[in-house]
Amino acid sequence: MTCLVRTFVADADEVDALLRPRDDIVAEMPAATLNGGHRFELAEGPFTSYSRVVEVSPTAEQSAGCTHGAAGDVMPRYEVTETVEWRLAVPWFGPLFNVAVRRAMRTGRTGDGTQPVWAPPRRFTPRAATVMAMLAATAMLSGYLANAPSELHTYAADEFGADQAAQGLLGAVVRIGTLLAIGVSVLADRHGRRRVVAGAMGIGIVAAALAALAPNMVWLGAFLLIGRTANAALGATVVVMALEEIPAGCRAWCLSVLAMSAALGAGVVVWLQTISDLAPWAWRLVFAFPLVALAAARPLLRRLPESRRFERRGRGVTLRGYWRPIALLGAIYLAFGLFLGPIDWFRNEYLRDEHGFSAGLVSLFVLGTATPAGLAVYAAGRLADSRGRRIILAVASVAGLGSLVVLFNVSGAALWIAGLVGAMLSAGLLPALGVYRGELFPTALRARAATLTGAMGVGGAAAGIYFAGRLRTAWGSFGDVIALLWVGPLLAVAVAVLWLTERSGQELEELHPADAAADPEGPWSRGL
Repeated sequence: MTCLVRTFVADADEVDALLRPRDDIVAEMPAATLNGGHRFELAEGPFTSYSRVVEVSPTAEQSAGCTHGAAGDVMPRYEVTETVEWRLAVPWFGPLFNVAVRRAMRTGRTGDGTQPVWAPPRRFTPRAATVMAMLAATAMLSGYLANAPSELHTYAADEFGADQAAQGLLGAVVRIGTLLAIGVSVLADRHGRRRVVAGAMGIGIVAAALAALAPNMVWLGAFLLIGRTANAALGATVVVMALEEIPAGCRAWCLSVLAMSAALGAGVVVWLQTISDLAPWAWRLVFAFPLVALAAARPLLRRLPESRRFERRGRGVTLRGYWRPIALLGAIYLAFGLFLGPIDWFRNEYLRDEHGFSAGLVSLFVLGTATPAGLAVYAAGRLADSRGRRIILAVASVAGLGSLVVLFNVSGAALWIAGLVGAMLSAGLLPALGVYRGELFPTALRARAATLTGAMGVGGAAAGIYFAGRLRTAWGSFGDVIALLWVGPLLAVAVAVLWLTERSGQELEELHPADAAADPEGPWSRGL
């Protein structure tokens, strides 16, 4: 329980404001007066418990009638003691958010429901805050498991004596594992999201540990294939579950938070990869590191509830009526994957081979360019919810990905500048595009549809990695290869701007009548 006590002198207007229920990060309701103090309790907000007590008394000068205005009138002044006690419904990340909440309790009163810039665009319920925090923690693990092969394959190739073409083939094979996750997604739609999250976490951690023991590139590819399948199912299910639990108007923001969490997990790989310079086999230690997550997995899964929308989903819905949006969104993901796959897979190889970067300098480059991008993805999520998704997609695809093309064609200081600008401007792709994986499909199909479209993107990434590896071997440089692959995202964003619509302010049930009919008592049922 956090307690904030303030004692200060206020005038009549300030006291009047203090005695009105708050309506910002927390919605208050008046409670019974306690020992002459005015008490307010929680009506809505991301807290498991909350109370505010305001005690008001005249100042000594006011009691003596010694405070006067210019005309001799008494100016009322009061001594106020405000006591606020709360407990956030945010496991693990609560201490971090408590710093911001404490400041908001002091200065953040708006009275019109407006949320602070660090909070979601709309006020969360305790359940939404709790589930979001747990899914963010899961996304951190998923980000680690997803990034480890991309960061470490170049060191494994050195130990096993594999060339760049072999690395490209490894990357393609590993990413094809996402296709196998489609079968897992059927379980998520039939038996629940929570079971898939639990199973995928365990398999992903074990597969990473086995990759640390791989005797050659073939076995490494086999273990990474299993891990990629589990992690693809985990990532898609986490996204679906999050979109189903948070309110309308926050979905892009939600994905930006998940992206930041996954990026933090991926960053741990970058921090640890410097170990790879210690010995030819030292990269194996980084693959084994996720074993420490097993200690946190059990309490997380014990507290993680099943998705509300899954429990009240519409029945009798089939994929047959949704092949068009699946094909449309999947084609967009495929085109982006053709470009982003090689960027992700070959960046370290490019920095080491063409610029002579050590493992430590590679880590510094990735952290220096990607860390500011975390703030950019958060801002992009809020803007996508408030200003629209398509403009964010256009800026990210043209300016952001264009800067990444420059990255593979320059050297020196320009290399670092292009990496920073590219990472920041392209950060909006995930929240602005990812929301459509939840919005275009009803609950009974959402996990399968999300995994199918994601698999098409990974298929594009696999193809891009394979051809980029072959072309790099033939052409001798990555620059022209990356510039050629940029055509895919440019075509994709044109399709997205023309065909995808803005749906930020609508609940998922408003978009899919079958789900609304399954829960006729919900607020979205009015007018249907």
